[in-house]
Amino acid sequence: MRLYPPVPMYLREAVKPETFRGRSVPKGAQIVISPWHLHRHERLWDRPDEFDPTHWDTKEGRESSRKAYIPFSLGARVCPGSAFAMTEGTLILAMILRHYRVALVPGREPVPAAQLTVRGRDGIWLSLTPRHTEPPA
Repeated sequence: MRLYPPVPMYLREAVKPETFRGRSVPKGAQIVISPWHLHRHERLWDRPDEFDPTHWDTKEGRESSRKAYIPFSLGARVCPGSAFAMTEGTLILAMILRHYRVALVPGREPVPAAQLTVRGRDGIWLSLTPRHTEPPA
């Protein structure tokens, strides 16, 4: 979600004149918010282009997650389905991983493509190998 947020960028309209990083933003100006870039900003994230689940365990990671982690936007315009998406995604992933080992198909590494949402340009090719489980006693 940090490296590949579902929506890579979105627009917001300034409701009043504002100064942002020394620049005037007039009322009505269109502002591009890019979680894709924010989630990779080297001033905010240690090793911003790496996938490291332990990153969230550090003081810096927790601080960045509070201030600069917005995969579903924030505030009044937050995606109404964000909680459902996170719950659904976790549940589906757990069900798949319970029964299968998942690996990328060699030579078919996904290339991210930003359209309305982020997806694999040519899809995401995975191989599923059944896990061998003991039958219930």
